Amino acid sequence: MTTTPTETEVTTWFLQFEGAAKSDISWPDGVQLVEAKIACPELSQFMFRAVGARWQWFSRLSWNYQQWFDYLTTQQVRTWLLWVQGTPAGYIELLKHTDQSVEIKFFGLLPQFIGQRLGQPLAEAAVTLAAQWQASRIWLHSCSADHPSALKNYQQAGFVITDIQHSTEALPLLNDNRLLAEEFVYSALTYHIERAG
Repeated sequence: MTTTPTETEVTTWFLQFEGAAKSDISWPDGVQLVEAKIACPELSQFMFRAVGARWQWFSRLSWNYQQWFDYLTTQQVRTWLLWVQGTPAGYIELLKHTDQSVEIKFFGLLPQFIGQRLGQPLAEAAVTLAAQWQASRIWLHSCSADHPSALKNYQQAGFVITDIQHSTEALPLLNDNRLLAEEFVYSALTYHIERAG
């Protein structure tokens, strides 16, 4: 099995919100956005892989359980899950930086929920939640490996491009073993067994 990542030219856009955050987001019947207030590495790792695998998100594929736990318990990270009729459909992860800016760190939908008019309100909700967290500014980055409509959706939500960077990234192939997250699975088992012992 070939597991060597592909070297790909990637364009990254950095965007800052310059619109007006909506005070209320309208969701269809059966749709809820709920904050996950308890740090749960299994949940966050699952959402990162489930949402990001299609778009070759790779930055956290090597994280073990302790790394996820440490990150989620910094008090600078907040996560919301989008539920559709009781099924997790997407998520928002916000990260507050030392300058009090809030980055929409991760955001997206699981594959089967793309194209159901949930992306735009989810983006608007991310902005509203960041604003409610007393952000000095709200920003994010997207790249050319992301959903083809991602950049347009962010701009429609009130974001403007502040910087563009070009790089060569080692993006995972669909048969890349890192997508199986073996390091995370084994470290999670060890973590819980040691604490139960």
